[in-house]
Amino acid sequence: MWKYIRRHLHIAVIAGSFMIGEVLTDLLQPGLMREIVDEGVLGLSAGGVGNMTLVWSLGIRMACLVIFGGLCRALNNVFAHMTGQNASGADDICVYESPY
Repeated sequence: MWKYIRRHLHIAVIAGSFMIGEVLTDLLQPGLMREIVDEGVLGLSAGGVGNMTLVWSLGIRMACLVIFGGLCRALNNVFAHMTGQNASGADDICVYESPY
C-alpha cells in the first residue's frame, strides 16, 4: 500500500495545502465583518460616526477573500480527486487483459 501512497503523496499534500487556504479564508471573514459593523457602520471608536470608506475597502477585501477561498476550494477538489483516482492502483491494472 505504501507503494501507491508514496507515488501520489505530493498531490495529496498540495490538496491539503489548498484546504488550509480555504479554511483560513473562512476564518478571516467574521473578523472583517465585525470590523465593518463596529467601525464602519456604528463608528464605535469615532464617537458614533460611521466610515463609509472603511466599509467599501473592507467589503472589497472580503470579496477578494471569497474569490481566493473559492479558488482554493476548487483546486483542493481537483487535487483530491487526482489523488483518489491515481492512488487506488487502477493505473497498474490492464483493463483489456483477461484475468485468467
